[in-house]
Amino acid sequence: MKLSKITFLAKSLFFICLLACSTMNAQVEFRMLSGFGTRFNDVNDNGIGITQGQYYDFGTDALTNMEAEATGLNAINNNGEVSGSMYYDEPNFILQPAVKKDNVWVPIGWFPDANPSESSFSTYGISPNGKYVTGQMSKGCCDFGTFLYDTETAELFEIFDPNGEALAGYTVNNDGIVGGWLDQPNSGGTLRVPAYFNKEGEINLIPDGQSPTFQVNAINEINSSNIMVGDFDGQPFIFDLATETFTTFAPPSGNSATFTSISDTGIAVGYDDVAFQVREAIIYHPNLGSQPVYLKDVLSDLGVTIDTPDGMMGTAIAVSPNGNYVVGWVNGPPMFAEGWIVNLDDLILGTAAFSQNQVSFYPNPVKDILNINSAKTIDLVEIYNITGQKVSAISNFGNNKQINLSSLSSGVYLVKVAGDNFSETIKIVKE
Repeated sequence: MKLSKITFLAKSLFFICLLACSTMNAQVEFRMLSGFGTRFNDVNDNGIGITQGQYYDFGTDALTNMEAEATGLNAINNNGEVSGSMYYDEPNFILQPAVKKDNVWVPIGWFPDANPSESSFSTYGISPNGKYVTGQMSKGCCDFGTFLYDTETAELFEIFDPNGEALAGYTVNNDGIVGGWLDQPNSGGTLRVPAYFNKEGEINLIPDGQSPTFQVNAINEINSSNIMVGDFDGQPFIFDLATETFTTFAPPSGNSATFTSISDTGIAVGYDDVAFQVREAIIYHPNLGSQPVYLKDVLSDLGVTIDTPDGMMGTAIAVSPNGNYVVGWVNGPPMFAEGWIVNLDDLILGTAAFSQNQVSFYPNPVKDILNINSAKTIDLVEIYNITGQKVSAISNFGNNKQINLSSLSSGVYLVKVAGDNFSETIKIVKE
């Protein structure tokens, strides 16, 4: 099967970056870990990644075993707080969800009316501020709901569908909004629908009023701007909670794909199902074009060698909040797969593509007026929302000007500023 190639716009950006990186010693790099079971689950802005049972430091290129009291690692935030698991009853090998706060592992426990020996759980996300941990937990063998744990009050909230269908929480934001899926009655069996909900049990399905035909669909992550990503009927999507805008994208191979993670800078990653049990990592950002592309192609265009067994990258599972690090694992049984990490070094946002900044701007966050100053003449200013839709364009801009953003909704935007022999993209937050 022929893999889709990257757009001309993206290739031009990478070529510029490559030239600039050669003079700035920028370090776009791909590393693959050796040893079975080193697949990554998550990574933070400091380049600290977690595998199933180890910490990886990109700066030192070293793996460190998890703490003795922990039995598994699932997600990490920029404060180094980790969601995972530890023993509930070690002699009988019964586990429980847990969280590492202030470098101490704290047990979360089970629902009061759940019998741990007959029930099951999966720990998933931790909020950026470390206040919440979420995952799925059952009461007995078949009654599945979501747990939401408040690390500040030590409260364990039970979230169940009032109709008795299974509910799973994969990701949680600083406000306790959980993203995941809700099962729906379906004569053919499982029908998971993307859903977000809270500890009060208010469940919202997306996209509103549509029912998928694929059996498995989900929200996989929420970023700090309440932008959610996942998959619906085999198409990766981005959902902006503030504007309730739902945008789907085309899988590069034409089969099916999903977004697994999105950074605070709007970089989404995931994977494309190119063949049966064969995946290829994908990446999306407006600077790369209107559709997801293969991360392998992005790196290959920069001369970075992908030295995996099959020449493919497999699954991209997480991107750091700042968009610099992407982690995942190669094709093969996930429990035994080797992990990989990429340092994009500000490549996608373009900040590594210039030896000096041509543009300055203030304030950020901005309420109404954004001031833009440039040492060179600005010919064009384009504003994109986080889903890549162009919301404004100004030509013949000149220098030292202002942009009135009062008509834009609150959220994160990318402002592309271009002039004679330069182009720069900046991120702003509209209040």
